[in-house]
Amino acid sequence: MRESTFQDRIIRKLKKLPNCWYVKVWGGGFQRAGIPDLLVCYKGYFIGIELKNEVGRATEIQKYNITSIQNAGGYAIILRPQNEQLLWDVISEINQRTTKDS
Repeated sequence: MRESTFQDRIIRKLKKLPNCWYVKVWGGGFQRAGIPDLLVCYKGYFIGIELKNEVGRATEIQKYNITSIQNAGGYAIILRPQNEQLLWDVISEINQRTTKDS
């Protein structure tokens, strides 16, 4: 599956979530390198999503940024078609946290 096809599928699903905001980051020379492809805020929780196809590899700076987001208390994942469930596990965890807070 092409990364762009996978990205479109994830964005369609994110659009259906209530209380979800996201932005697609387009890489370029005027921004910091390695920023995740999708920056998501779901129910007040930050999620960075680096999208890859089945064979794509994350660069060292992408891995560094994923770890930095996690260390700062956010969620960050490298998402592939074969591990898409990771994202829905994060969404489920956030739902559980926000239910407990109510």
